[in-house]
Amino acid sequence: MSDVALLVGEAFSPWTIKARWALDHCGVDYLYREYTPGLSEPWLRWKLNRWREPVSVPVLLTRRQAVLGSWAIAQYAAQRAGDARLGDMTDIQTWDNISELGLAAARTRVVRAVLADDRALDESVPLLPSGARFLLRPVARRVAQRLDRKYAHLAWPHAHRDALVSLRAALARARSGYVLDRFSYADITMSVLLEAVAPSSGPQVLGPAHRACWRNAELATEFADLLAWRDSLR
Repeated sequence: MSDVALLVGEAFSPWTIKARWALDHCGVDYLYREYTPGLSEPWLRWKLNRWREPVSVPVLLTRRQAVLGSWAIAQYAAQRAGDARLGDMTDIQTWDNISELGLAAARTRVVRAVLADDRALDESVPLLPSGARFLLRPVARRVAQRLDRKYAHLAWPHAHRDALVSLRAALARARSGYVLDRFSYADITMSVLLEAVAPSSGPQVLGPAHRACWRNAELATEFADLLAWRDSLR
């Protein structure tokens, strides 16, 4: 492996967005490799030497270690930066815990929306021309069902909305435009909750059917102010 770290993730995933944002903000050089559930799993298991334990992304592979999960990657980025540009990570961990609870609930909602939409299942198959993807729809369905079984126990009712309410209250208290007094990883980890309200309008890494599954029209109306705040951060 080269001296440059390799980040493995799913470009649309809030967890991958968190990791990339932290690395970029801290000026950490890295390469990026897209992960496709099911297809990429044997390769990732080989790289991690984890043959039985669950594996998930994002993962940052360095010459010396594998850094697992967005929180650990953010801590790694902060350590590499050697300053406080991501804020006090000890204080911010509470906000990351809130984000994780909200995202877990959002993920289950999205996965089940994909399972109910044949068009979204077809978009999950990148290896075939769009007109032939229905041939692998049963495979895509099995992968989505597996994801649902893997993560559904982490989903608490109303956790996504509750996290957004906490974010709105924090912004009102701080009156700085940020969760804390200045921009920090707290803003990164909380802002990605809004990817499951209305996906960012950046690079179109989601197909139209998937974007519809990620969008929550009810929350988009209720938290329009937070969507505007999210879009102002970059």
